[in-house]
Amino acid sequence: MHEDLPFGLWLKKRRKALDLTQSALADRVGCSLATIEKIESEERRPSTQIAELLAGALEIPTNERELFLKVARRLKPTDGLASVSPIVSPPVKTNVPIPPTPLIGRESELDGIRHLLANPECRLVSLIGQGGIGKTRLGIEFALRQRESFPGGVYYVALASINSPELIVPAIADVFSCSFSGPLDPKEQLFGHLARTVRQPALLVLDNLEHLLAESSVAADLVAEILQRFSNIKILCTSRERLNLHGEWMFDLRGLPVPPLEHLDRMEEYSAPALFVNSARRINPKFNLTDEDKPALFRICQLLEGIPLALELAAAWVGMLTCAEIAREIESNMDFLATSMRNIPERHRSLRASFDHSWRLISNAERDTLSRLSIFHGGFDRSAAEKVAGANLPQLSSLVSKSLVRRSDSGRYSLHEVIRQYAYSHLEEDETYCHQTCDRHCDFYLDFASEHESKLKSASQQAAVRAMTAELDNLRAAWDWGIRNKKFESLGKTARAFGWYYEVAGMIHDGIEQLELLVHALNDSPRDAQTNKTLGTCLVQQGLLYFRSGQFACAQKLYNQSIAILRAVDAPALLADALIFSGTLKHLNGDYHEAKALIEEGLAHARALNNDWFIAYGVYNLGHVDSLMGDYQKGYDQMQAGLALWRKVGDPHSISLGLNFLVDTQIALKRYDEAKASMRESIALCEQTKNRWGMGTAQRYLGLAMLADGQYNEARDCFQKSLEVFGEYFEGWDISITLAYLADATLLAGDEAEAKEIYLDSLHHARRINSAPLMLMNLAGLAQLESRIDPDRARGWLTLVVDHPAATRETKDRAYQILLAFEKRPGVEQNGTVREQKSSQSLEELVGTILK
Repeated sequence: MHEDLPFGLWLKKRRKALDLTQSALADRVGCSLATIEKIESEERRPSTQIAELLAGALEIPTNERELFLKVARRLKPTDGLASVSPIVSPPVKTNVPIPPTPLIGRESELDGIRHLLANPECRLVSLIGQGGIGKTRLGIEFALRQRESFPGGVYYVALASINSPELIVPAIADVFSCSFSGPLDPKEQLFGHLARTVRQPALLVLDNLEHLLAESSVAADLVAEILQRFSNIKILCTSRERLNLHGEWMFDLRGLPVPPLEHLDRMEEYSAPALFVNSARRINPKFNLTDEDKPALFRICQLLEGIPLALELAAAWVGMLTCAEIAREIESNMDFLATSMRNIPERHRSLRASFDHSWRLISNAERDTLSRLSIFHGGFDRSAAEKVAGANLPQLSSLVSKSLVRRSDSGRYSLHEVIRQYAYSHLEEDETYCHQTCDRHCDFYLDFASEHESKLKSASQQAAVRAMTAELDNLRAAWDWGIRNKKFESLGKTARAFGWYYEVAGMIHDGIEQLELLVHALNDSPRDAQTNKTLGTCLVQQGLLYFRSGQFACAQKLYNQSIAILRAVDAPALLADALIFSGTLKHLNGDYHEAKALIEEGLAHARALNNDWFIAYGVYNLGHVDSLMGDYQKGYDQMQAGLALWRKVGDPHSISLGLNFLVDTQIALKRYDEAKASMRESIALCEQTKNRWGMGTAQRYLGLAMLADGQYNEARDCFQKSLEVFGEYFEGWDISITLAYLADATLLAGDEAEAKEIYLDSLHHARRINSAPLMLMNLAGLAQLESRIDPDRARGWLTLVVDHPAATRETKDRAYQILLAFEKRPGVEQNGTVREQKSSQSLEELVGTILK
C-alpha cells in the first residue's frame, strides 16, 4: 500500500519518477502545458481522452489502468490510488522507440492483442493490415505497455529498410546486442546468444515483415525456428499478409472508428476525427473544429476509412485548406482511382487517394525532392539529402511539416516506407532521371566509405564503425548498384574500407559474401589495369576475412592470387597489403623464411608510402617471426616498436592484436607480470570495441602467462574462458592452439588422461587446417605422455619434432628437453643417438596414424 495522495499530487510524483517536465508530459499527451499545470494543481480533472493519453504517457501498468482512469474521471475516490505506486519499477530490457506523438484510440485493439498473448497456447500474433493502417504505431504502443509482462525484455526490430531475407538475422542480432564473429552461420550465432541471455519471458516485435515474405520462405522459417527453439519468447509481427505458419494467431487491423452521421455532436469521442484534430493542431495550434467543419470532417474520415496515415496527411493541409476543401479534393481523386486504376489492390485505393492528393498539392520542386529522397534506404542525414537529392533545409522542413518526411531527435531524416515506395514509383517514371539519382546515391556512399578508411584504423575507429553501421543499408545499396553498373574504379577505392569495417565490426561472414559479389562481377567482365587493381584489392580484403575466420588455406589462395595480379599492374600501394597479410599467414603456418621475405617487401612499399598503419603491421610481424625462430630479444624489440606505432596511430583493434601476440615472447624472456598486464589492457580494449576474436585471444594469452608462472588452475580457467568466447564463432587455428595450451595446463595439473584427450582434439583441428606448427606442438605434448608407455615410440615422435623446419623454437626446445630426460632416465635402454630414433613416417602420416 502507498500513501493516500490527491490525484494531482500523485500525478506530479509519477511524472517526476519518470524524469519528465510538465512540458515534456504535455508533449507526450498532445495537450497544452496549461492543462497539465491545472490537473496537477487540482484545478481540473482530465477528460476521458486526456486521461487515456495520460495513462499511456505515464506508463501506467495494464492491470492498473482501469483504476487510474476511474480515479482521474472521479468515478472512484482518490484513495483508490493508494494501491498504485507513483514510483516507477526498474525497467526491463527494451529498445522500443518512444513515439513523438500519443496514440489516439486503439484501446480495444491493445486489449485484444494482450488477451491473445496472455493465452499460454498463443506465442505468435500477426498484426495484419494494409499500408498506413497503423500497424507499426500500434505494435510499438503495445510493446511499450507490456514491459511489466515480459521480464526477459521487450525487443523491437524495424525491418522496413531491410531488402533481403538474409539480413533479418543481423537486424535481430543488433537489437539483442549480439555481434557476429567467425565463419559460423550468423543464425546459429544469434540462437546461441539468445540461449545465453534470454532466460525469462520476452517479447520480440518484428515490424514490417511483408516485403520479406514475398521473396522466399526464409523469413517465415526463421520465425518458426525461433518459436520452436525458445519457449520463453513470444513474437508479434506486423505485416500486410499472414506468415502462413502453424500456431499463428491473426489480428486484423482496420481503420479507426468513424462516427455515424447522427453523432456529429460527439465527433471528438471517436478516434478517427480525434486523430485528425490532434494532427491538425500540431500543424496549426489555432485550429478549432467548428460545427460547420464537422460534416466535412465526417466525410474526410469516411472517405479515408479511418486510416491513420491518410488522416494525418490530410490534416497537414489545414493551414491552407478548409475541411470542406480537403474533403472535395480527396473525394474527387478517389473516384478517379476507383474507376481508372484497377491494377491497384482494393485495400490500397483510399490510401493511394490520400497520397495522390498530397502529391498533387505540393509544388513541383517538392515533388522532385520527395521522389529523389525515396532513393535512400534506412534514412539519411542533411548532408546526404543535399548532395544526393538536392534537398536544402527549407525543402526538408516543408516536407516534414506536411508529414511526408520524418525527422528524429538526432537530426536524421526518413520516409515512411509506404510513402517512400509511392515516391519512388514517381522517380521510376523517368528512367534517365532515376538512373542519375541512383548514380549520385552510389557515388556519395562509396565516397563516404572511402573517407572512413583511415578513421577505421585510428583512435576514431569506434565512431567510424558507428557511422558506417548507421548507413549500412545505404552502403549496401550503393555497393550493389556499383556492381550492377560496373563502377569498378570507385568500388576499388572503397574495398579496403569495406573490408576493414567488416573485420572490425565482426561481420566476417557478411563481409566475405559482399566482397564475393564484386569478385564474381569482375571475373565476368573484360579486364584492364584498373579492374585488375580492384580485383587484387578485393581479394586481399576477402583473404583477411577468411584468415580471421580460421580458413587459412582459402585465405592463402586469395593472397597468392592478389599478389600475382597486383605485381602485374605495378600497384605498390595495394601490393603492400597483400604482401604483409600473406606473410603474416605464412609464419603462422611455419613458413618462416618465406614469411620474412614477403613482409620485408611489403614493409618497403609501406615505408615508401609513409603508411604508418602498415609500417606498424610489417615491423610487428617481422618481430613475431624472429621470436618464433628463437631470437626472442630481437623479436621483442621489433614487436614493441610496431606496437608503439599502432599506439601512435590510435587503432584499438590493432593495439589489442599487438598486445596479444607479444605474450609468447614476453614469456620466453620471463616477463610474466608484464605479459599479464598486457593481457588485462587488451581485455579492456576488446570489451570497449566488442572485439570477440581479440577477447578470446587475450584470454588465451593471459592463461599462457599464468601457465608459465606456475598458476596452473588459473591458467586452465583462462583457456576455458577463451574457448567459451570463441564458442561456435571460430574454427581452426585459434581453437587448436587454445586447446593445446589447455592440454599443457591440464598435464601440469596432474590429469594425464584428460590432457591426452585435449591434445588429440587439438591435433584434429590442426590437421584439418594443415597447420604443421600446431601439429608439431601437440605431437610434443603427446610424446611426453607416450614416454611413460612406449619410450621408443616417443623418441621417434620427438626426433621428428626437433628436425622439422615448421616447428617453433619453443616446440623444438620442449621436445629436446624431453629427449634429454630420456637419456638420463635409469633403466631405459639406450638404442642410439637422438637422431637415430627418428620416426620413419612423415608428419602428416604420423598424425594420421595417431588419430585413427
